[in-house]
Amino acid sequence: MDNRSTKFVLVPFCLMAQAYQAQGIVKYEWKASIKPFMELLIENNINIIQMPCAEATYNNSLIREPKGIKKYDTKEFNEHCEILATQVATQIENICKNGYEILAILGIEQSPSCCVNYIYTNNGMENRKGLFIEKLYEKIKQFNIPIIGINRKYINKSLKMLKDIIEM
Repeated sequence: MDNRSTKFVLVPFCLMAQAYQAQGIVKYEWKASIKPFMELLIENNINIIQMPCAEATYNNSLIREPKGIKKYDTKEFNEHCEILATQVATQIENICKNGYEILAILGIEQSPSCCVNYIYTNNGMENRKGLFIEKLYEKIKQFNIPIIGINRKYINKSLKMLKDIIEM
């Protein structure tokens, strides 16, 4: 008998590898901000897929200064995000075609690439998706997969949302 889990959650690359975040961004201890999500997924036998880091793969470097969305919102970076979003969307499509289930996609709030609901700009907080998540959402919206934004400073709301989805 095959005991493989048939449920998946896609996570931003930096959720499991904080070294992929821009320098100076990691302000919250892994144990407090990331570990609860990973434990929840592992305890519930959920397959975890790391999505590519648009920023690190665009720069081909883990060492980069933090940049706001205005600096990333260029033709070249958007094309890069489009390619990555197509790759992830194809993976999602294949998972669903094989009878497996994508429970959720997680993003990181305030990331110019992976935010789901809000990002800080020079004009204050803006309600919008990051450049990569925006393109991914457009490619997979027919699947109705919940996309949850993690605010690393206040994780309880997004952690509860993920728990509720898993318990459905």
